[in-house]
Parts: sequence; structure tokens; C-alpha cells
Amino acid sequence: MKKISQGKYELFTTKADAIDKFMQLQGICREEISGEKPIDFYCTKKGKIIITNPPTKRVESHHSTNLFAEVVQQEGKTYVTYYTKFDKLNNILNLIFIVIYLLIGVLAIVFAIASKNEIYYLPILLFGVLLFGYNLLVNTKEETNSPKDSEILIKELEKRVEAVNLWDK
Repeated sequence: MKKISQGKYELFTTKADAIDKFMQLQGICREEISGEKPIDFYCTKKGKIIITNPPTKRVESHHSTNLFAEVVQQEGKTYVTYYTKFDKLNNILNLIFIVIYLLIGVLAIVFAIASKNEIYYLPILLFGVLLFGYNLLVNTKEETNSPKDSEILIKELEKRVEAVNLWDK
């Protein structure tokens, strides 16, 4: 887990009120991170905030750059402290899926050879190589895009902070 950036924003309301307003602002954001993946803003009753892509059934569709924040009270003022991080564990899971896809491709070629249908060799080999290459490319791009994705997540948090600060105006 590698921290990309961190910071804090001041809120001009109480901690309880800020949490309540953040909870009302939960949901899918308009912005997307690299790879055209949607992002989701979520706040717990204790003031813990996470901005990440929404959960799906497919592990390999999860993105590795996330923002974590918390509503805190210090010296009589309310703040949102945050940090963004890049999680390599998700990339390891993606690499495991890439290897599984490669093994499926090899097995498909072996079955095509065993069935003596030569017409299937080239399409199966081509499909396996393309699938392997695509997943490898996406997996390596994700880490290089993490600073840009981090900025998008921070801007999304900033929009929500502004919304909370301008709530009654």
C-alpha cells in the first residue's frame, strides 16, 4: 500500500452535522477514473469516508487507487482529513486472473489440437494472445495512472466539502 497524497479541508459546521450531510451526498459520482471506471462516495455514521469504484462481482474490475477520509474535530473546529493510496494487492489479484486466462487459452489450444480441428487453432491462439495482452496492458497502466486518479478523487471530495460548507446558503 503506497500513499499518494494527503491533506485536510475545514468544515464550517459541527462534526455530527457534517457527517449527516456527507451521508446525504452518498452515491455514484459524475467523474470517472482512468479506464472509464465509475467512482462511488460513501460515508459511515462514524464519519469515515471512502471514494472508490463501486463494488462488482468481478474482482478484476476493481480499481487500485482509493481515497480514505475521516471527519474529525480538532481545537474546536471540524475538518476532513484524507489520504489517497495505491493498493498493489489488487494488481496481484489481476495478475492471477491474467495467468488463469493464459492457462484457459493454452487448454483451449490443447483441446483444439486433440480434437484434430485445425480450423480452430489460429482463432483460439489469437483470442488467447489478445486477452492476455489486453489484461497485462490494463494492469500495468493502472499504477502509472494512479497520481491522475488520485487528483480526480481529491477533487470529488473537495466538491462534497464545498457542498457541505454551502449547504444552508
